[in-house]
Formats: sequence, structure tokens, C-alpha cells
Amino acid sequence: MGLGLVVLLLTFLAFAHPELLTSGAKVLAPDDLPAYGWAAAVGIVVQLVFHEAGTLLAARWLGLPLRFRFFPFGAHATAILRHQPRNVWIDAVIGFAGPVTGALISVVCALVWWFTDNPFFLGMSCIGCFYNLLTLTPLLDLEGGWIAPAVAPVAWLFGLVLSVIELISHGFNLVLFFVVCFAVPRFILLLRARAPRTDLNCTQTQRWVASILYFVLILGLAYSASQMFEDLPRLVRENMGD
Repeated sequence: MGLGLVVLLLTFLAFAHPELLTSGAKVLAPDDLPAYGWAAAVGIVVQLVFHEAGTLLAARWLGLPLRFRFFPFGAHATAILRHQPRNVWIDAVIGFAGPVTGALISVVCALVWWFTDNPFFLGMSCIGCFYNLLTLTPLLDLEGGWIAPAVAPVAWLFGLVLSVIELISHGFNLVLFFVVCFAVPRFILLLRARAPRTDLNCTQTQRWVASILYFVLILGLAYSASQMFEDLPRLVRENMGD
């Protein structure tokens, strides 16, 4: 259903608002970071490694057996939890570990840019925000798919409304668009009682912690990524002197 909604809306935008779709698609091929060559590639790899390290540390803290998997570099929620007895809260904790760690690394990169005025670090922060936002898509092979069962229906309602407002207020963020498209069917199925209330397997505190943190991460990463992406071309040109 989510994929169908993505295809339907992208087709509509391609015919009705091609300029909006073109601007949103620019996040898939940023044309400023190549100015930094190999340093940009190393920076991206380092961020992905830290993201996966967060999953590893959370699994070790919970005493779960670790399995190595190249997605993209090692520990992943699916690889760690696939053969475990299902526990909605533990699934959510493992799912949060990577995006939270990745978001913190993006904050560190932004702070380095703030003190050095080197837009390279802002670019790394921007890429980190987009990547960690993408992993929050509620699909089972992504971290968002392991978090989603712990999110309460009312949180889906308010979170989706705020996400749509963010989507139309601060430029067309294509990554946030994907997250919303896959979240809408989940909310509809819950609303029509076609999907089980898996969040009831958590305590009330756990349910609200998961719900609030999930959408705070989505909205915070989406807003930060959009703002930084708009500023990067100017900052890179100024830094390169042309």
C-alpha cells in the first residue's frame, strides 16, 4: 500500500508539479559535496559506521546475540532480531539505537561547522540527517519498521499531520515524503482495526516514549536536513572562492 501510494503521488507530481518533484529529487544527487572529493566519501562512510555501531551497542546492552550483516556495513535491527522471540519494546529499542546515534553524530558535525565555518561538516550533517530519516521509514528491513509496532494510533495521527505540515512548509523533502507514504497505510489499517494493536504489548510509558521519540526524530531530522540542504550551495561556493 505504501509503495502504491508513493508511485501514485510521484506520478501525479510528475505531471502536475514537475518543478516541485525536480527540486525534491536533488537530495538524491547533491552537486556540492564532490568539491571535497575523497573526504566526502570518507565522511559518509564514517557516519554510516557510527549509525551501525549504535545498533551494536544497544544489542550488547540488551544481551542479544550479534550477527554480522552487510547492510550497509554490519549490525542491523533485522539481522539482530530476526531469530529472537518478538518483544515490541526490545524491537523498538534496537530500532531507535541507530537513528539516535546517527542523529547525534549529525549534531556533532553541525557544531564543528558552527565553530570552524567549514561547510564540509555541514554537508556531512545534512547527509546524516537524510540517511537517518530514511531509516525511520516504517518498513521491516529498516529501523522504522521495528519501532512502528510500539507507536500508539493517536501518535500516528498527530505525527502524520505534523509531518505533512513540515513537508509543505519547508520545501519538498523527498525522504520525508517516502516516510509519510509508508506511514499513512499503517495508520489507516490501525484506524479500521485491520491491523493488531501491537503497541498494547508495551507499558503505557514505553508506548509514549516510543511514540514521541519516533516523531521527534522524524520531524527534527526532516527540518534540519531541509534547512541545511538549502544553505549548502551558497556556503560551499563561498568556501571555495567561486
